[in-house]
Amino acid sequence: MAGLEARGIITYSLRSRTFDRLTDFGGFPVWFPDSQHVLFVAGGKSFFVLDTRTRKAEKVFSVQRDVIGPAQVSRDGQEAYFTRRVTEGDIWLLTFDTGSVGK
Repeated sequence: MAGLEARGIITYSLRSRTFDRLTDFGGFPVWFPDSQHVLFVAGGKSFFVLDTRTRKAEKVFSVQRDVIGPAQVSRDGQEAYFTRRVTEGDIWLLTFDTGSVGK
């Protein structure tokens, strides 16, 4: 799933004009209202909450076969909204009458 891989969570300081790498994995970050925690997706399968002061990321939700999309956090920081995609398919069987194939 190369399309779902991200390079990590990075912030930029306007004051110091510097970048700060908070994680080396994940993407699609959204801030919580406290401006200290960030919710982000890793590999399309898990959500993590990152404490930007301690730099610790905790997995808070994961799926096995689905793909979860970027989330949005509610204004009060109590809920998150996201998409969850499941790809399903059917298997069809075709049986040839070998006596009539190619004639």
